[in-house]
Amino acid sequence: MSGPSRFFRRWGFPRLSGPWELPADPAAFPVFLLMGQSNMAGFGGMHPSDSWQPGDFSPVPGVLALGGQCTIKSRRPCGWTRWRPAAHPLHLNQESAGFGLGLPFAIRLVEKQPALTVGLIPCAWGGAGIDQFGPGAPLYDNAVTRGRKAALRGTLAGVLWHQGETDALDDVLAGAHAGKLAALIARLRSDLASRELPFVIGDLGTFGDEKRDPAAVASRNLVRSGLRRVAAETSHAAFVKSDGLAGVDAVHFSRAAVIEFGRRYADAFLGLR
Repeated sequence: MSGPSRFFRRWGFPRLSGPWELPADPAAFPVFLLMGQSNMAGFGGMHPSDSWQPGDFSPVPGVLALGGQCTIKSRRPCGWTRWRPAAHPLHLNQESAGFGLGLPFAIRLVEKQPALTVGLIPCAWGGAGIDQFGPGAPLYDNAVTRGRKAALRGTLAGVLWHQGETDALDDVLAGAHAGKLAALIARLRSDLASRELPFVIGDLGTFGDEKRDPAAVASRNLVRSGLRRVAAETSHAAFVKSDGLAGVDAVHFSRAAVIEFGRRYADAFLGLR
């Protein structure tokens, strides 16, 4: 993989200035938690047939990412919990993390509202089931800690959620997924002291079902219907369709699809306001 050295991407923190300077007004610095599994952590652009493109590693003006993400086994931060100019990959604690939808989401917001600086808090983990994001789990506790810290300089504006592929592999887990997600939203809003914190929930990919057996398709559809239901029944929540978005395998969206998906997330978020 070409691009900046691993050391710089993981531990380098250039001085924040110009288009990456922290705004003095917290209202001008909306901050978003990025939660879920590999499609949120980033995968598009990692497949041999869907490679990185020039500029993918370049920091995006007006967008910052907060370091200090943990691992799935320990809530201890990996590296400094500091703001840095945002570039792919946003998630630095997994070698598999790549081109995710967080930056396309932020780019769309900045295009719509150029006066804003957007902050992203990478909290996703490839392959993680929803139970690994529950209260007491390292990923959850680390997300809450960093969300609270981010709120000291900015305004917690929402959570981008894309998860469910792992739970869809088991019919029992698939059936329980929606209830667990609803409980997670309520608990996270409570722990972050934001009862109306927006949640933007993305659909699983519609591709790949032609290669699955009927039972696997049924479990996947159960998760997908649950995602829709939670978004419809939860205040200040939105559902983002994945219709027409292509994949590079049975689970992961392509690079072009990730870009479009991120834009759809942004439009869904703006529709909640």
